[in-house]
Amino acid sequence: MIHLLKFYVKFDSNINNVKHFIEKMKISDDVRKILSRYPYLEEYLAMGIINYRALAREIKGSMKSDVNLQSVVSAIRRAGQTKKKKGAEKLLQILSGSQVNLSYDLAASTMVIESDPRRRIEEVHKALKGKSYMLLQGVRTLTVVAEEDVLMECVEKLGDRDLELRGSLASVVVTSPREIVSTPGVIAHIAVLLAVEGINVVEMMSSSTETSFILDEKDALRAVEVIRREIKRARKQLG
Repeated sequence: MIHLLKFYVKFDSNINNVKHFIEKMKISDDVRKILSRYPYLEEYLAMGIINYRALAREIKGSMKSDVNLQSVVSAIRRAGQTKKKKGAEKLLQILSGSQVNLSYDLAASTMVIESDPRRRIEEVHKALKGKSYMLLQGVRTLTVVAEEDVLMECVEKLGDRDLELRGSLASVVVTSPREIVSTPGVIAHIAVLLAVEGINVVEMMSSSTETSFILDEKDALRAVEVIRREIKRARKQLG
């Protein structure tokens, strides 16, 4: 009888351990899914600059089941350690291989696309023929970035009333290794760095390895310094 009781106690203990393990894995999985929506958070966790408990309180409110706060904190800590091993080095490698350049005297014009987007783009191309410009097409609007005097001439030629024109802009162009194309979170990481410094990004355009941040001229030098500082930090960490 005593042997039978010992068996049941041991069996019950094993069942509880399995249940605890399954619950722990489910919490970790839920936390990873929530963190994956915000790539920059994962990077900051890997860097060890996030307050785990404060983040856990925010995440806990997004979870379907009522879980213990400390369990969420532990899951966040594990996620940060995993990210540090898997993704942080890749981010650092891309940043360390990046370069930043600055161009001044730009303007941006946003115009309405009516019925035929192709015709609209052809009109812009014709008006800017032989000139260098960047073009971003949305569903209902078209944004063109070019040198300020060139874009003013274009606007006059088009005679368009339904547009928003913004001058005194600069372009901060980050040129990165080709791996940036298949690595999530790099552009978001840079954008967050600028946002934390209170730098407003008017437009952002990406083409393969080049990412252009269009800013007010007054913020341009500070933006370059912020990005250069991060590139230097990445190079230093990689040794």
